[in-house]
Amino acid sequence: MCKVISAVNNKGGVGKTTTILLMAELLAYLDQKVLVIDLDGQSNSSLALHSYVEESEASIAGRVPPKQENIFELFVDRLRSHDEVMKLVYPTNIKGVSIIPSSKRFSKIESCMSECYKGPFILAKAIKAIKDEFDFILIDNAPALDFFTTNSIAASDYIITPVREDGFSRKGLKEILDVVNEIKDEHDLDHVKFLGTFMTQVNPRTTMVKERTLDYQKNIPDLLFHTYIRNDTKVAQMESKFVPMLEHSLESNALFDYCHLLMEMEILPDQVAQKLRCSIGEE
Repeated sequence: MCKVISAVNNKGGVGKTTTILLMAELLAYLDQKVLVIDLDGQSNSSLALHSYVEESEASIAGRVPPKQENIFELFVDRLRSHDEVMKLVYPTNIKGVSIIPSSKRFSKIESCMSECYKGPFILAKAIKAIKDEFDFILIDNAPALDFFTTNSIAASDYIITPVREDGFSRKGLKEILDVVNEIKDEHDLDHVKFLGTFMTQVNPRTTMVKERTLDYQKNIPDLLFHTYIRNDTKVAQMESKFVPMLEHSLESNALFDYCHLLMEMEILPDQVAQKLRCSIGEE
């Protein structure tokens, strides 16, 4: 059964895109069929997965057809049949990972939509049409709690929130939890679960990390993953070169941490989880 997971945080620079990319890569390595949905106008997931298409000003303005249909068409045309949505799904540079990419036209989506059609279930209906094609669907969101994030939450089975170790992240996390609960209550979304939060770009030797961990354990003990993602220069290298981490470096601390995070999330089928444990020498 396909699982839909959204990485949500209204703060930028916390590792949402890195999380989506490394989770997608690891899941594909585990023989899972993965779809990434790039719901961010910065298009970083699309760039990293070699699926970004530069568009002309005429295309962005709508004077000529785009070179590539993408997330823009999904929302503006409210696509919901299997064949319509699958036309937006493209292969990437990672075997087993596909993507519905974003582009510069993303910023035009809301202005091109009729107000009466700006509902919270556009993405959910599109995903429902193609869920049987994939084992996991991962949604990369912009740093905002807006129309698109609402659609992302409504379409998801699980919400995850990467946070930095700074004090601002706790305030942002509370806002995210409030918004997720409000959306669930407003639209009776009992299937949506906040899976948890985890710290990224961590230097485990610092006092701040220990203090922040104790703070989270005290205030949200059921929502904090024990696994944190260590600061790792190889992540920046991977992202600057647009290469998969398994191709770039098998010595990445962050890659090892994301393996543990996937296991702690308990979202993998038993045989898949066993393969992952064997791969990192824990079986």
